[in-house]
Amino acid sequence: MQRWLKSITPNRAKLEQLWFLKPFAALVMNSGCWTFHRSSVIRAFALGLFIAFIPPTPFLPVHFVVCTILALAFRLNLPVLFATVFVSNPFTWLPQVMGSIWVGAKLLNLDLGPILHHLNYHNFGRHLNQLWEPLFLGALVLGAIASLIGYVLAQCLWRARVVHLLRKRRRRSQARRRPFDQNPVG
Repeated sequence: MQRWLKSITPNRAKLEQLWFLKPFAALVMNSGCWTFHRSSVIRAFALGLFIAFIPPTPFLPVHFVVCTILALAFRLNLPVLFATVFVSNPFTWLPQVMGSIWVGAKLLNLDLGPILHHLNYHNFGRHLNQLWEPLFLGALVLGAIASLIGYVLAQCLWRARVVHLLRKRRRRSQARRRPFDQNPVG
């Protein structure tokens, strides 16, 4: 699993040469943020799913700022964390925001039917004062659920991959020994 993840990750030496990363190279190029150990990768994946449910902002890249700060603070794998955050993209924003509002409204026992019936792109700002509370609560709950499911799923997939590779190695080892076992020693 580590080899595959390393093969699709950009080269650290090339990233150090990028002009916009030079001021932050000492922090971002920390070896703890680029290791592909099971715990670092799985925790980054789970945290990335949680961060992906932060409601999107059109002008501020909140997801990437939060990812960078948390990855550096907890020494999580940066490539996995950034890749996972792309679950939240312009194609998924509408279902994500509407789902968060719906879950938050259900948890707060709010009837948002009249507001949502008249809601459209142009008057979303006017209704934001009534929607922010269920939006953030729903995003928090959905992010926590996605993070938990992602953590368990990533653990299972990582372990399944390791077991598969061990079985494959055992079969190769047994195949090498068989020709010697079949020859009678006389």
